[in-house]
Amino acid sequence: MSPATDLGAAVDTLVLDIEGTTSPAAAVHQTLFGYASARLEEWMDRHAFEPETARCLEETRERAGLRPDSGNEEVLRVLRTWIKQDVKERPLKTLQGLIWREGFQRADLHGVVYEDVPPSLRAWRKAGLRCFVYSSGSVQAQRDWFGHTSPHGDLTPYLDGHFDLTTAGPKREPGSYRTIARSVGLDGPGQSARILFCSDTPAELDAAAEAGWRTCGVRRPGEAVTSQAPEHPWVDDFTALTPDPNARTVPLPAKDPR
Repeated sequence: MSPATDLGAAVDTLVLDIEGTTSPAAAVHQTLFGYASARLEEWMDRHAFEPETARCLEETRERAGLRPDSGNEEVLRVLRTWIKQDVKERPLKTLQGLIWREGFQRADLHGVVYEDVPPSLRAWRKAGLRCFVYSSGSVQAQRDWFGHTSPHGDLTPYLDGHFDLTTAGPKREPGSYRTIARSVGLDGPGQSARILFCSDTPAELDAAAEAGWRTCGVRRPGEAVTSQAPEHPWVDDFTALTPDPNARTVPLPAKDPR
């Protein structure tokens, strides 16, 4: 664990990434992505004329440069290519979220989080800190993931909100973090420094820092972190961010990359 350091403004708002940060990436990719991919064609057959699914199919045609009258088979090929290439396109993420929601409701799926996550969420809430989630997965998918964790149950009471590609924007663009700051009421002069973003992806940390946020890289055992950018502090888990019992803030780890 890195030693804590006082970097100025107190942090009272946390924003968390999911894959590789709160949850093992394998749990997301192998469980959720596989589930949605196997059911995508069936879902399109059953729901193609329902408004939300129809909008996703239309947007897929637009983003892929298909003709407006392209059949669902062509759309399906595009979606499966995006899945294979891990392309984070909004219509794909929305469709995946719809399929996952049904899976969670049927108890076919459950969310997985690291063991330090539930006690950390409870400690932050008890200390009066706000905690949000920002992921490329849809807001609904995030709610389902944290609302049906095993064996911890529903963790959504400890979360103040969710952001995705639709409500915030791409995770590697500073403008997305400015949008979130406005949404949580911290877009005034110097206020963005009260937000701490936790992620395992240096490019996302860079974008948040450019928007004026504090950042903290997370290196979970077994997760592939491409690089540990020295301009960001790094921790092994959330116990390093245990809130100060005498102040409404969390300690900020020193920049001590390994």
